[in-house]
Amino acid sequence: MSSNGGSGSSFRAFNRGRTVNASVNMAIEDATSIESKTLIHGESPGEATERSTDSLISRTHGHLPPLRRLAYGVGHVFNDMCASMWFTYLILFYHKVIMLNNAFAGLLLLIGQVTDAVATPIIGYLCDKIHFRYGRRKTWHLVGTIMVASSLFFFWHCLPCDHNKDLDFGWKVAYFVPFIMIFQVGWACTQISHLALIPELTEDENERVGLNAIRYAFTILSNLSVFVAVWILLKFIHSHSADIGPSDEWIFSGTALGVTAVGLLFALFFHLGTREPSTIVEQRREIECGRRIPWYRWFLRPQLYLVAVIYMCTRMVVNLTQLYTPLYLVDTLHLDKSSVAIGPLVMFVSGFIVTLLLKLLNKYIGRYVSSDASAQNMH
Repeated sequence: MSSNGGSGSSFRAFNRGRTVNASVNMAIEDATSIESKTLIHGESPGEATERSTDSLISRTHGHLPPLRRLAYGVGHVFNDMCASMWFTYLILFYHKVIMLNNAFAGLLLLIGQVTDAVATPIIGYLCDKIHFRYGRRKTWHLVGTIMVASSLFFFWHCLPCDHNKDLDFGWKVAYFVPFIMIFQVGWACTQISHLALIPELTEDENERVGLNAIRYAFTILSNLSVFVAVWILLKFIHSHSADIGPSDEWIFSGTALGVTAVGLLFALFFHLGTREPSTIVEQRREIECGRRIPWYRWFLRPQLYLVAVIYMCTRMVVNLTQLYTPLYLVDTLHLDKSSVAIGPLVMFVSGFIVTLLLKLLNKYIGRYVSSDASAQNMH
C-alpha cells in the first residue's frame, strides 16, 4: 500500500515537472520569437513583447492554485451573511424590536429591494465600462464592501431611540432609509463584481464550475453561522424573556457587528489572494472570441425572459418563506424566541440536503426534469 502511494507520488511529481518544463520552454520560445517578429514582420519590440505576454497569459489562465481558488471563494462571505440577516430577521426586527407597525416595517423592506433592483443593472454596466488600475472588478468589490460595512450596524440599531424611546414612526423610518439604501447599493457592487470575476480568472469551464462550487459552499457556511449565532444568543445568553421585544435589540445589533468583523476579514483575504488579470488582455480575449454583444441585444433573446421569470418566481417563494417564517413561529405558534433561529436553520439544512439529491437527479435524468421536481418540492 505504501509502495503504491510512493509510486503515485513519484508519478505526480514527474508530471508536474513535465508541466513546469513545458511552461518554461513555451516562455523561452515566446521570448526568442520577439526578436524574430521584430526582424521579419516589422513589429516593434514592445508590440512583440505584448503579444507574447498575452499569449502566455492565455495559456496559463486555466487552472488556479488552491489558495487562489479559496481566496476567491470567500469573497462573497460578507454579502452572504448580510443577506441571511436581511431576509430572515428584518421584518421581525422592525416589527417586534423597533415596534414599527406592519406598514412601516414592510415599507423599509420594499425600499431596500427597490434600491437593489435599480442599482444592480446600473452597477453591472459601470463595472464593465469603467477601468481602474487596481482592477475593474476588485475595485467595485472594495467599494461595495466599504459601503456595506459602514451601514450594516446602523439599520440594526436605532440610535435616535436611545435618546427618545417615544420617537415617532416617521422619524424612525427616516433614520433607517439612508443606511438601507447605502447597504443595498454596496451589496449589489460586491455581488456583481464577484460573479463577473469568474470568467476573467480562468477560461477553463471545469475551473469555473469549481469556483462557483467553492462560492456556494461558503454561502452555506455563512448562512449557518448566522443562524447558529442568533440561536446561541437568544437561547443561552438572553433567555430571561420568552418573547422577542425591544430588550433584544442588542442581539441583532451585536450580530451585525460580528458579521461586519468576520466579513471584513474574509474580504481582506479575498483582496490579498485574488489577482485580477489585465483589463487589456481580457478585452482582447473577449473581442477575439466574439463574446461581447451590445447590451440592447440581450432584450431580443427569449432565453433572457425565460430565465428571468423562472429565477424571479423561485426567489419570490424563497424570500417570502424566509421573511415570514420567524414571525409565524413567534406570533402565530407562540413558540420560544429561539425558534426564530432554529426554524430557518432547519429549513436551510433541509434545502441543502435536497440540493445534493437534485444534483444526483440531474446527473441521471437531466437538468430540466430535476429543476421541475425542485419547483414542485417548493410548492
